[in-house]
Amino acid sequence: MKQLSLIMVLFVGAVINSIAQQKMASTKIGENITMKIPTGFLSMSNRDRMEKIASSKIPLATYSTESQEVTLSINDNPMQWTSEDTKVVYGFYKASVNALFDEVKYIQDTIKQINGREFIVFEFVSTVRDDNVFSSRSGERNYTYIQYTSYNDQVLLFNLGCPARMQLEWEDAAEEIMQSIRIK
Repeated sequence: MKQLSLIMVLFVGAVINSIAQQKMASTKIGENITMKIPTGFLSMSNRDRMEKIASSKIPLATYSTESQEVTLSINDNPMQWTSEDTKVVYGFYKASVNALFDEVKYIQDTIKQINGREFIVFEFVSTVRDDNVFSSRSGERNYTYIQYTSYNDQVLLFNLGCPARMQLEWEDAAEEIMQSIRIK
């Protein structure tokens, strides 16, 4: 029993230590976006990006930890969206998230103001079942924090993802990253 308690204390200490070590640096993405990025993140090569991030176009920026288990991507998509359309767009994106996975457990599922701008926010843990014939990621569970906002007739998309086993280590950092987004 003592050994189990010691292991739990060490595990919790390691998680707290790793969370505390997520130092951030303000980073400029293009001309009009500024946000905090963990200092340990590396810009992803085109090859790494194509292997890890599903996107029909080249993202504005992609970052990852050295192990590439945690990724952060910033993308834009042409879509006419005004503030009056937010609830409709919210429903569209929520349906898209639900269709991508066999199971989605939402932590956040909302529309909120961040630094004077309205964002659609989804934070969730997703699962792809072993019997999903359309996926090569069977049995995979992931933690995702994703935000969408309207900007100059496009949708800006901010997406941080990692294996669900790393959620506790990254959820506070994900919140800090997403709350730091500033768009001119």
